[in-house]
Amino acid sequence: MLFSKVNYRLFFNQHCVLCRLHPAQINGVCEGCHQDLPWLLFPCPRCGQTRRTPNAPCHSCDQQHYAFDFALAAFEYRFPLNAILPLIKQRHSLHHLGWLSRLLAEKIKDNELTLPDSILPVPMHLLDELRRGYNQAAILSEQLGKHLSLPVQYDALIKSKRTPHQHNLKATQRRANLQGAFQLKRSLPSHIALVDDVMTTGSTLNELARLLKKQGVSRVDIWVLARTPEPDID
Repeated sequence: MLFSKVNYRLFFNQHCVLCRLHPAQINGVCEGCHQDLPWLLFPCPRCGQTRRTPNAPCHSCDQQHYAFDFALAAFEYRFPLNAILPLIKQRHSLHHLGWLSRLLAEKIKDNELTLPDSILPVPMHLLDELRRGYNQAAILSEQLGKHLSLPVQYDALIKSKRTPHQHNLKATQRRANLQGAFQLKRSLPSHIALVDDVMTTGSTLNELARLLKKQGVSRVDIWVLARTPEPDID
């Protein structure tokens, strides 16, 4: 199974998965590479967006209302994450989800969050998933479920409408593109965490959170590996 390859590759690769030079001391990476990762240091406590300082205002929250209650990302979407995550999607480099999921799980634990009742991966349309062969959000959710001892509901949410790729659209177009694209197949507990690899504008996650809230979920958290920084943040 594809899921089993994640831990298999991580277990037998004793050198850092990034530099390939030093021993893998911390969840698959060496100490130097671990320190050099683009950790998200000053996230907005509401939407997870990068801020210049802990007390700086969040422009994302000023510009729009989010249906979800909390968002957490481990990293900014910068090098090497902006090179690794496309490899996972395009070249089946699933072994990276092993060490990345461990780092995200540690970030969740370090924040001492109230854990949800269940995890939901952001769904792909069936045709897109069959074409790729897997949903990376589902594999990431499976790993987080193991690390945090949480149940994962893989098919509670489905994407019933095939939509154009979001990265080619403006923010307003993204929101319109996703209207009515998702369906909830069963009732859910009151506290849910939605899991994806990258959060850009948050349109997809916001649409899913809005759907879950309409169906009776009281709290929706967002967990992602990386958050795309605002254009004016360097």
